[in-house]
Amino acid sequence: MNHAVGSRHELSTTTDEERELVRCREEIARLKLLVVQLSELVLRNVTQNAEGQKSQSG
Repeated sequence: MNHAVGSRHELSTTTDEERELVRCREEIARLKLLVVQLSELVLRNVTQNAEGQKSQSG
């Protein structure tokens, strides 16, 4: 009987760890998306600044 309780606790812990792993993977995916969006904004800003400098000097 005692062994069954221990196994149940291990199962619960594993399930908690798996849930945490899934949560972490989702957070990583969300952060990757944010990095892509930030990179696009920076690239757009750099492009606009370069175009602005060309029109001022030209």
